[in-house]
This record gives sequence, C-alpha cells and structure tokens, in this order.
Amino acid sequence: MASLFDACRDIIPMDSGNQKTVFSARHSLFGKVVIKKGQVDNPDSLERIKREVDILKMIRSNYYPKQHDFLVMGNDFEIMEEFIEGNPLRKVMNQFQNVNSIFTLLHQLVNGLSVIWDKKIVHRDLKPDNIIIKPNGAPVVIDLGIARKLDATSLTHSFPVWGPCTPAYASPEQLANKKSEISLRSDFFCLGIIALELYLGVHPFDPSVVENNDNIINNISNGKYASQTATKFHPAMTELAKHTLQAQPYKRFPKHQSFQSFLKKYI
Repeated sequence: MASLFDACRDIIPMDSGNQKTVFSARHSLFGKVVIKKGQVDNPDSLERIKREVDILKMIRSNYYPKQHDFLVMGNDFEIMEEFIEGNPLRKVMNQFQNVNSIFTLLHQLVNGLSVIWDKKIVHRDLKPDNIIIKPNGAPVVIDLGIARKLDATSLTHSFPVWGPCTPAYASPEQLANKKSEISLRSDFFCLGIIALELYLGVHPFDPSVVENNDNIINNISNGKYASQTATKFHPAMTELAKHTLQAQPYKRFPKHQSFQSFLKKYI
C-alpha cells in the first residue's frame, strides 16, 4: 500500500512522542503539510485516532488545521494535515502579558472552540503547546487526539487514576476521571490556567505563587490558585479566575456565550 509520503518532498522530522513522529513536508497538491506517523497497539487507540480525523474533517474553520488525508496499514497509521505557519503559544507567551492582549486571545480561542463545543465536542488538552500563534496573531488550536465527543461511547476505562489529559493543564474532573462531569466547562478551566499563566509568568497553581508546600496537581484538585493570595491582581483577572478555575464545574461559566460576554467587557 502506498504511503502518504510518496506524494511529498522536502520531508523533515519535527517532533517525536506519544507513539508517533511528526514531519513537515511539501505535498504536490496541498503544499506544505504536517504528516503524523505512528503505531497503535489496541483497537481503542485506533478508534481515538479515527475520531480525531473525523472531527477535523467535520470542522472547516481557520481556527483548526485542515485535514487532508488518513491512512491505516495494519498497526501503522499516517495523518496528513495543513501546516500552520507560526509558533506555539509556549514560545511567544511574552506577547500576551496585559489584560487586553490576554482577553483578546481568549476571545479568539473561545470563538474557535465554540465550533467544536456546539457539536458537543470537548478538546480536553488545551495548553500553550497546543495553540499555534500565526504571524498575524490569530490562534490555531491543534492536537485533538484526546478530544471527546460527548454523545459517543467513552474510550476511557473508569479505573485509571485520571482520564486522558495533560495533568498540569487538566480540570479537577479530568484528574479524578469523573467522565460524567466532562463538558465544555472542563475546557473553560484549561483556558483559565493558560490566561493566568500568561498574566503571572508562572503556572497559577504552582506552589511558588500559591504559597503552600503542595504540588500543582493537588492544588488543581483542591482549587488553590494564585489569585486567592495575590494582592496586586487586576480585578478582571480575579473575576476570570473566579468563573473558570473553580474546582466544581457548576461554579464556572455555564456556557461559552457567557464566557464571551465577560471577555468583551475588557477588549
């Protein structure tokens, strides 16, 4: 069976991890692309990859990379996506340090994420590494590998300590693997972490700013974040934290329209 690489040139390895290697390449039809190549070791892993591909096929939005092609060969898979010019937010965090710039970014992200939220899809892995900032400042959300379609059968067993996530950027319900509580409010929590990290220059649940001897994961689970102890917080950031970083999901913004209405007051 032919490989997706066969129609490409200028193939360059970019990153490796999580059972896959990522390459940039030049495709004869699509131009510059990203190809993810890896292996699956069980049917659930393959199903998760297929769901990511299906989600990207379903959404045609500038806030996400376009899905070009997908190939499965036994236990091997290849995914071809649009190459997004820009830098991960992690590398350009110093561009977003004041309330206006942070809230403008959040406004764009909520706009983009509402595309999947309205389809009952939760990203579940929002973090600075999964947001690309294009040269014009617009964000693109990448890596929907653990996105969950709320009306689809769960692929996560109930017994793990926590569900699929990056623990330092996960909501308490993800850390506790409370599958029934996963919703768009889980993504709100992740966005709250990102916003405060931009503002503070440090993770808002880090013990160095929470002023305790615990760790980030326990602080997230216990709802202990920086603005509760800081004295020079901008009121807007305090209010944002209040409506995104609550340990109980029902205490966060109820819907993305409420989140947007709040943000618009400061941009």
